Amino acid sequence: MLKRATHLLAGAALAMGLTTASASAQDYEWPDYFSVITPIVGTANHSLAVAWTAEFSAQTASRARVLPAPNGYARAEWLSTGEGLVAMMQASDYFDLMDANEGYATSSGGPSDSRVAVMNMITPWGYMVRGDSEIESFEDIGPGTRIAFSPSSSFLVAGVDALLAYRGLSRDDVELVEVGNYGANTRITVEGRADVTFTSPLSGTSYEAEANPQGIRWLPLPERKADPEAFDRYRAIQPGYVPATITSGVPSSQGLNMDHAFQANHVMADGDEEFVYRLSKWLDEHHGDFEKDFTHAKMMSMASLENFLNVGALQPVHDGAIRYLKEKGVWTDAHQARQDKLVALAEERVALWQETLAEAQEKGIDVSPDSAEFTELWTAKREAASGGKTYGEMVLSIE
Repeated sequence: MLKRATHLLAGAALAMGLTTASASAQDYEWPDYFSVITPIVGTANHSLAVAWTAEFSAQTASRARVLPAPNGYARAEWLSTGEGLVAMMQASDYFDLMDANEGYATSSGGPSDSRVAVMNMITPWGYMVRGDSEIESFEDIGPGTRIAFSPSSSFLVAGVDALLAYRGLSRDDVELVEVGNYGANTRITVEGRADVTFTSPLSGTSYEAEANPQGIRWLPLPERKADPEAFDRYRAIQPGYVPATITSGVPSSQGLNMDHAFQANHVMADGDEEFVYRLSKWLDEHHGDFEKDFTHAKMMSMASLENFLNVGALQPVHDGAIRYLKEKGVWTDAHQARQDKLVALAEERVALWQETLAEAQEKGIDVSPDSAEFTELWTAKREAASGGKTYGEMVLSIE
């Protein structure tokens, strides 16, 4: 197993015979290889990773390997344990990780201090129905509605719970059609086995779905003013998204108001600063070399990262990326002030998690998502430290 220490260039010098970076670009030696952890094959972020890593490997002496993970829990765990050096994570993933929700509640997959290295995409997310469905809006979701349900990633679960919260429903009021992965989450709706699913218009599975004889449609996200109480119930479960008009994705989604997620490549906070700086710089300077290799690669840009910072960063940024942002004249005092608060939150949460793990071990409590005893212990500690707020609510309250 390739551990994180092996990925850090200083450690790699001992383990793999690599030399550390020098100050000049031409003398910098990339690691022999590293892994980029992505969602499953067929997702937009996997396709984007294939595009840029192929070009990167062709132009450097390094080999960047794309490593698709079966779910969001594995992506976070593989990053923290060193299976990969870079991993895709959006804000909703990060918030659930820091709360140790669902499958993140494991000793090696819980809260960890990772940081944004580079932006991937600004991805729309929403609710898809088949083209011949009678469901036209959120208001048509009611008792008995069949909803695709994939527990493979916490943000997919949250997408379902948020829709139900908007309508004032519980899981018991609807029929949850459980599937094992993201791709099946879309396919069963096209097949007519579910009425609605939470997915992205950018995914390859959505393009496939749109080609079916019945086509597909999307439910627009209601404006808050239409029903403030319902919208606030929805947003409490779906923090970390920004409503906007869709401009990228399948034609059936164009022009609709839907939530958008800033999806970034994370590295661990203690990852080598020089490597992250060089990778940020390479991806910016060579963006044009892979921009046309994947439909949505245009979003993997400095402009997207700057947009993320200006609307209010939701995760802390790695020091290596900050170094490059400063070099580009993008990083501001306001960005640094928010960064300091995000880092403090992250470090406090990781320390609390480690304290909880130690207490669980001392008391012989099993650390797992299925352990009621551990859930009770962690929930009590987490809520005492945060005043009952979720991690997402804490981040969104930063001024």
